[in-house]
Amino acid sequence: MTHRPRRCLALGEALIDEFPDRRVVAGAPLHLAAHLASFGWDSRVLARVGDDADGRAIRERLEQAGVGTDLLEVDPALPTGTVAVNLLPGGGHTFHIRRPAAWDAAEGPAAIPEHDVVYFGTLALREAGGRATVRRVLTAGAVRVVDANLRSPDYEAGAVRFAVTHADVFKASTEELPEVARLLGVSADPRSLFPFGPEWVAMTRGAAGAELHHRDGRSWEAPGQVVRVVDTVGAGDAFLAGLVDGLLGGGDGAVALTRAQHTAVVTLGQRGGFPEREPRPGVAPS
Repeated sequence: MTHRPRRCLALGEALIDEFPDRRVVAGAPLHLAAHLASFGWDSRVLARVGDDADGRAIRERLEQAGVGTDLLEVDPALPTGTVAVNLLPGGGHTFHIRRPAAWDAAEGPAAIPEHDVVYFGTLALREAGGRATVRRVLTAGAVRVVDANLRSPDYEAGAVRFAVTHADVFKASTEELPEVARLLGVSADPRSLFPFGPEWVAMTRGAAGAELHHRDGRSWEAPGQVVRVVDTVGAGDAFLAGLVDGLLGGGDGAVALTRAQHTAVVTLGQRGGFPEREPRPGVAPS
């Protein structure tokens, strides 16, 4: 008997990261969808780009990664989103997300296609139009995977509360969790989020590893691994893709966390947040 592949619909930012030395296609929904596609999923991105060269580069990169682009809208006026990335001494990045950006105006089709998993982060909620689109897609019913993905100043308490309360699987980094907890008025402990609705809460701890909690009280930890870090951009997205693939593949927390860590480690050893593929001319594909 042939089983259909699992289906993911990823909503949110589709953009170009501008590093000091290069420009690359990026965006957490794109990275996650591409990793799931590499695992054999039927992944589609619901986003919007401008009618410009950057928008065409995003479409091409997604198609190279095997991600469906039939829901990638083209805005006649707004430009494709761009982000200025500042590299910090000793590693890490800061981001300046420019406005206006086409991805804030994504509307989605009149009939939402069937899917098993829907993904979004707080950036998808920063404008009223984006929030309305996310709300409409969530009514279709699916496992809801949410990444905190806090990018100041593009989040506020209402968006964070919406994200947590509409998540089945919620992920935050060790830097993000205290801010999420502050905005919700709870302690900075992953388990403090369960009363808001999630079934699973994951926290990434950088070089110290990661942890995963289930609302029934079970928890798992994965130690950090020694790895030659080439680029940290997209590692959290890769982690979440591995976690989702593991959880939907059987629901075993230990197996899922191991898969998540492995996917993140592989991504840390390459440039960019997409699964590594052969570069092509133009905007860098990674």
